[in-house]
Amino acid sequence: MSRRLVIGIVLTVLLVGGGMYTGFRYFMRGSPLAVTPTHTDPGGELPSQTEFDALAKTDPVKMLSACLTRYEREVQGGGRFTFEMQERVKGSPKHPEPPSVQVIDVCVRGDVPNRDTKQTATEVVMKWRSGAKRPAGLSIAAEITGSLFSEKPVPDGFGGKVVMWQREKRFGSPVSDPMDANSTPAQGQSRYCIRDAGLYRTLLRTHTAWGARQEANEFKFEYLGLKKVEKAGDRECHVIRRICPRTELDAFELGGTASTDPDVVAKEGFTEVVLYIDRERWLQVGSELYRTEPDGTKVTLGTYFFRDVDLKPTFPDDTFTVAGLKK
Repeated sequence: MSRRLVIGIVLTVLLVGGGMYTGFRYFMRGSPLAVTPTHTDPGGELPSQTEFDALAKTDPVKMLSACLTRYEREVQGGGRFTFEMQERVKGSPKHPEPPSVQVIDVCVRGDVPNRDTKQTATEVVMKWRSGAKRPAGLSIAAEITGSLFSEKPVPDGFGGKVVMWQREKRFGSPVSDPMDANSTPAQGQSRYCIRDAGLYRTLLRTHTAWGARQEANEFKFEYLGLKKVEKAGDRECHVIRRICPRTELDAFELGGTASTDPDVVAKEGFTEVVLYIDRERWLQVGSELYRTEPDGTKVTLGTYFFRDVDLKPTFPDDTFTVAGLKK
């Protein structure tokens, strides 16, 4: 083989490899995260338990506002919980195949606006106990078993980004390059953004969506009573079912804009939401999304349950770092 041919091959490899790397990095980028909706503390005393129970039956939007107000007043140090979910992402897996069950240990801090600055500095770490899957579009052979997000500048250099980690290294680095929280790979992992993983932002998302429907005179609900919910750790919950006026689709990010593409809505949209509110702690500890097809088939799109909730956790110093993610 001539020296000129060897040089040509090397240059071609470098050009192609560089193009692939540039394309991959572009693939990891998203747009700036959406501005989070705000909730205003109305002041005064919280409802009594009797009043709260009545709101669950008569005005769930006002009930959710009371939940947010109590959380904002009582929880400033973050939370730790076990999260169990099943969901169809971008229509996969196709019905009637059931989605896999994912069980995740989650720590969240900084998601409640600071009382003085009114700003957030959200940090989230998620570690899969079971059900971890390989992220779509990423050239990582092993299942991703940990994800880390931080809005704060951090020593690891991923401030404002997501880092994924595989417990069993198959090839290359076990830690992914930092990616935007709304990048294509991130949206291929879940219906919802990692920034919104905590209990507070879960309540805020529901309150925002249900409040908008109420303002538009499109809010239709049914109170289903009190129930002990096994997946929420046998907590006694108010169960409320919202019937959507049409097929709806949540935005990936809280505060973002949902797709209006008819094909996307038909594949990912829902027509019914069932909410589980912990009667004692005023937390949204469960939600279920369903779609009823034209032929009457009821498709489960997502189920999300929180249990073992600790709202006064003590976090080790390395919790929200790559080193802590690997533990």
